[in-house]
Amino acid sequence: MLPSLMIRFRRCALLLTLLLGAMVSALAQEAAAPPSGGAPPSKKAGEEANGEADSSNHRLAPGDSIEVRVFQEPELDSKVTLSKDGRAALPLVGEVALSRLTTTQAATAIAERYKKGYLKNPRITVAVVDYARQRFTILGAVTKPGSYFFPTGESLTLLQVIGMAGGYTRAANASKVTVQRGGTRGRVIDVDAKRLSRSSDATPFRIEPGDVITVAESIF
Repeated sequence: MLPSLMIRFRRCALLLTLLLGAMVSALAQEAAAPPSGGAPPSKKAGEEANGEADSSNHRLAPGDSIEVRVFQEPELDSKVTLSKDGRAALPLVGEVALSRLTTTQAATAIAERYKKGYLKNPRITVAVVDYARQRFTILGAVTKPGSYFFPTGESLTLLQVIGMAGGYTRAANASKVTVQRGGTRGRVIDVDAKRLSRSSDATPFRIEPGDVITVAESIF
């Protein structure tokens, strides 16, 4: 009688062990699998792929210092300051126009130059090492007219720069704001700042280095 009970006990213990093992294996597979319908993992910051990883809105300007890295081509890596006309002098390809480009766009422009007879599939990253101090000027019917610096590495909208200048005076006509861009030989852009401030769907008007903004006065 006793041997029979021992055999049954051993069989039960074996079945219980197998069952627990199967449950543990199933739980491990479920934990390792990605969530159903979930978004794929994002790229790491700084991943090359021709500079696709870029979270900066800054547009390169004369005086900015940048670092250019060419994947698996360390002899082509360089640090350079953009010239007065916004160009970067790079190994092999010479000067590349980068003014007003984001770092992502700059990486793409540089990659295109290296493709022309130098590298088959260049992978480029561009990072800003030091920002040039850039100015804009705001005149007319604002409380504190004058020239102002852009915050380091940041962009500004028209409404933000009006706020930096202390806001409108009582005589201001916010519907008639002009932006002189590109110097005296550049273009004049008419902007309705009143509409921008009232519409949540309006695209912000971004100010560029060197812009001269003039807020008109109302005619009574």
